[in-house]
Amino acid sequence: MGLVFLVGLQTSYGQLMKVTGKVTSTEDGSALPGVTVQIKSTNRGTQTDVNGAFSIEAGPKEILSFSFIGLQPVEVTVGNQTVINVNMASSDKFLNEIVVVGYGQQSKKMSTQTISTIGSKSIANRPVLAPQDLLQGQAAGVQMVGSSGLLGANPVIRIRGAASITGGGQPLFVVDGVPLNDGTLSAGQGAPVGLNPLLNINPQDIESMSVLKDAAAVSIYGSRGANGVILINTKKGTSDRKTEINLDTYTGFSNATNLIPMMNTEQFNTYSADYRKARNLAAVTNPTDYFDWPTNVVQQGRTNNVSLSARGGSQNTTFFIGGTYATESGFTIGNDLRRLAGRLNLEHKATKYLTLGTNLSLSNVDMDRIGAENSTFAPLTSSYLMLPYVLPRDAAGNFVNTGFVQNVLGIEALNTNRFVSKRTTGNIYADFKIIKNLTFRTDFGMDYNSGDSKQRQVDLFTPTGSASRDFQYDSKWLSTNTLKYNTGFGKSTISALAGYSYETALFDRILVAGTGFASDGLPNVVSAATPTSTVEERSEWALESQFGRFNYGFDNKYLFEASVRRDGSSRFGADNRYALFYAVSGGWVVSEEKFLKNQKFINFLKLTASYGTAGNDRIGNFSSLDLYGGGVLSDYAGSPGLRPTQVPNRSLTWEETAQLDLGINTTFYKNMFTLSVNYFDKITSGILLDVPFPFTTGFASASRNIGKMQNKGVEVDLNVNIINKGDLTWSFGLNSAYLKNEVLELPDASVDADGNRFVAGSGAQRAVVGRTLNEFFLVKGLGVNPATGNYEWASKDGTPTTTYSANNRVFTGSAIPKWTGGFNTNVAYKGIDFSAQFSYTYGNKVLIDGLRFTENMNPAAGFNKSTTLLDYWKQAGDVAFAPSLASTTAPLFNQLSTLQLQNGSFLRLRNASLGYTIPAKLVEKAKAFRSVRLYALGQNLWLLKDKNFRGPDPEVSANGPNNQILGESFFALPQARTVTFGLNLGF
Repeated sequence: MGLVFLVGLQTSYGQLMKVTGKVTSTEDGSALPGVTVQIKSTNRGTQTDVNGAFSIEAGPKEILSFSFIGLQPVEVTVGNQTVINVNMASSDKFLNEIVVVGYGQQSKKMSTQTISTIGSKSIANRPVLAPQDLLQGQAAGVQMVGSSGLLGANPVIRIRGAASITGGGQPLFVVDGVPLNDGTLSAGQGAPVGLNPLLNINPQDIESMSVLKDAAAVSIYGSRGANGVILINTKKGTSDRKTEINLDTYTGFSNATNLIPMMNTEQFNTYSADYRKARNLAAVTNPTDYFDWPTNVVQQGRTNNVSLSARGGSQNTTFFIGGTYATESGFTIGNDLRRLAGRLNLEHKATKYLTLGTNLSLSNVDMDRIGAENSTFAPLTSSYLMLPYVLPRDAAGNFVNTGFVQNVLGIEALNTNRFVSKRTTGNIYADFKIIKNLTFRTDFGMDYNSGDSKQRQVDLFTPTGSASRDFQYDSKWLSTNTLKYNTGFGKSTISALAGYSYETALFDRILVAGTGFASDGLPNVVSAATPTSTVEERSEWALESQFGRFNYGFDNKYLFEASVRRDGSSRFGADNRYALFYAVSGGWVVSEEKFLKNQKFINFLKLTASYGTAGNDRIGNFSSLDLYGGGVLSDYAGSPGLRPTQVPNRSLTWEETAQLDLGINTTFYKNMFTLSVNYFDKITSGILLDVPFPFTTGFASASRNIGKMQNKGVEVDLNVNIINKGDLTWSFGLNSAYLKNEVLELPDASVDADGNRFVAGSGAQRAVVGRTLNEFFLVKGLGVNPATGNYEWASKDGTPTTTYSANNRVFTGSAIPKWTGGFNTNVAYKGIDFSAQFSYTYGNKVLIDGLRFTENMNPAAGFNKSTTLLDYWKQAGDVAFAPSLASTTAPLFNQLSTLQLQNGSFLRLRNASLGYTIPAKLVEKAKAFRSVRLYALGQNLWLLKDKNFRGPDPEVSANGPNNQILGESFFALPQARTVTFGLNLGF
């Protein structure tokens, strides 16, 4: 950061000359910013900048002393050297870690921010499809739930709980300084709420991921920081080693971790006959054919990936170039993905004052998609519901139309359902060293993302056939300009950042659809006889920002940081378009005090505190405006017209989240243990909600800033170096977070019969004042009475009843886990390495809503049944799952209640790997290679869940990143169990 101490007078050591150089880590060769470079026995010195570079004037006989907390000091006599490059080893590998922060880097041990970093070692050799998968169980306070086992599905990520109710809840993703757009560019099929916004990023290109959590870290992103920020830093070039070429390839196999057991034809026909007989209904003769639909819509999935990269450079130019081609087929039919991606990161030092660079990523993702899960067009959904005696083909071998429950085998064979995503993301930048310690950076970035959906239904399943083409693109560009200044005097260090940014994005969509095709051989919409839809949509938004940050350190032990950001968003009303966000934080490196410095047990101890604000502008682009619409609904007497469609609210503004964070960071007992504990308290006010309007106004509701919500909790990170002797190393890591969420205020919201103010999220859960954001509100099921065979529900006062009524709904638990986290272990001996990583949640409920259909006791409903219904009451004393077939409660047994509500706690072996690196001596003999590593990795190999859990998977949230609905599933695909074999070659 370019700190310069006061320069003294010329000494008696001879004529001073300019000495430059770079300080790097012996561990991985990375640059070390913030290292003090001192002329020994003088007060003259400087500090390395963000690239690890320094410049100082010194005499030939003087000694340069390099020092930093946690690094072993280095001393070098100047002599006649004008360039001195130094490698510094760590007395504790945790102490020299550099973390990426907003618009810069900091030493982790001297930072006052709360950041979880997933570094290159945690990312290496993890064959995952999307970068978010790298977060699971590796960062305290980060809850990631796979919304589905579908390829490309958008996971739910919450950092320290949800900070909004109806506004966007996903964190802000920033790749190499470019904030990504995360809009949905798909039309429902293939994922219920859109695709993963990071699907186009190759995980092999990532150097590190930093999760910014507290106000000190996120407030620099102002109106978009309330949900947390995830910084993705891709690999850069190197100038201190030969060009390294790496080839990574792997192949894997996947299967569903669990499926719902369904009746075969014999079981269904016997059950159906017994049900009808018990209820005195006329007998029905069903066919005796049998087709196992679930078995036929699942398959062994396959994944293949090849990545090739080169990394290197010279004194003035560094580069990283990489490309990947990946194919993956899911464990359900029709779910395939192909990804081709390339990246170029280039930096060139044009002069000693000017550095130019670019980061550029290009990708193309081509998907064969399947119906969304809440649909009978989804293979697994349809296979569960299909009656077991229905056959997919007729006697001639042709596919047949099976009616409402779709013949998904025929649909996947004959219909077209394709989605192509193309994305270009990157930036170009220039760094100008204006004067010593003052740098100006200008950065121009862009994110162009397009989605092209093509669907074609043949005549067999849609009479006369139908087709649609839906093209959407979201193009964003931004300009960021910053000034950075670093200096120092005596024991003080100062750094400052000031910046201005402007970004804007344009969304455009064109949809055409039609029906009536002369032949199934005509694939395009233009061949349709009857156009059914022509849609054109366009919207735009802009954000203007000014921001700054100031850091002060004294004597390497007293730390202070302040940041401020002013944002203006086009999404809000003209009266409140601009808002100010801020943060202040402080730190005390206690281990540098005399009373701790000479003892041996505590190696490092730092206390931190921060408080500040951040915002959320994730609402519609025109939510504050009075809008008008045309079209058929606006026609009057056959003439075109306009009608008002939205009530204006010019005072609409940001949700604001204020956050307090208190932390302790320490390493102790010969640097064996590293522990971080943080307490946080987040309160979101001015929550954006739709407030009901009187129907006489012609509008149902309008957005207003009302409501308040709190998230508070504790996060713990523990890392232990158990063994570090010679060829044997063994480490263990644990992270855990406790979260308490509470809705504090909902003015003007709906009121239930008990006087509770609430905002409904779904038919099963709601946000309730005094309770959580995702509180389940259901009729409580008590089970089958062994004496009578009737199923009983609880009345509102808790007494048993055989009458089902929605009026008896009560609060039955929350979808928000009380505890989340994970733990891992890594063992290496000579060339053999083993690692295992677990993740868990505890204290949450999940609703497996599909059970209302598979556990519908009436065989005339037209759906197959789960084998759990075979455990029905037959005689007094039976402890059964389902009531007597003759019971008046049998037809109501499957009604929405706690019968479908499950314990969502689980412990999952997320991945386990075993690898072997061929000894360097043997590799050198081959001459063609620099390194060779082979490995096998298993993902989702083992799951511990409640013994009474019914359903495919407790780790699910099929509504995707929707704050109001968490932990609900309607036939969502379970997670995939995958075994992968890989090879890494270095040249």
